[in-house]
Amino acid sequence: MVFSKTLSQQYLDKRALFRLRLLFGIFILMFLILIHDLFDHKIGLLLASSGLLIGIGLGFLAGRMIKVKWHEKRNKVISEMDRLGVIILILYILFEYYRNVIFGRWLGGVTLTAFGFSILTGMMLGRFLNTKMDIEDVLKEKNVYK
Repeated sequence: MVFSKTLSQQYLDKRALFRLRLLFGIFILMFLILIHDLFDHKIGLLLASSGLLIGIGLGFLAGRMIKVKWHEKRNKVISEMDRLGVIILILYILFEYYRNVIFGRWLGGVTLTAFGFSILTGMMLGRFLNTKMDIEDVLKEKNVYK
């Protein structure tokens, strides 16, 4: 999927690999639902694309919740949450809670729901890409990945 099976088993912690696969799986599922919303005319292409881009940016920010690093004793990439990650998680939850208040001035009903969903879809993609890039950086630093 993202890394070769051998590379994944040899250098990635099971939790880090599970988190990466979970983020990708959730993104694919949400993206398919967003495509359905587009074909069902619940949201326009421009608005859905805008939501995706906003979400990707927020997803990269939310991706800072998880710190990816090399574990010397196990010779594997591990991931853990640090203090900054906890603060970002709280901000992420607050944004999710108040998203309808923020965008409810301009959008309503089904369109607001679909726009919020497009933001969430983008956030999943942003978190996935951020995590993948962090893992690649750690592996490149250890001369394991090109």
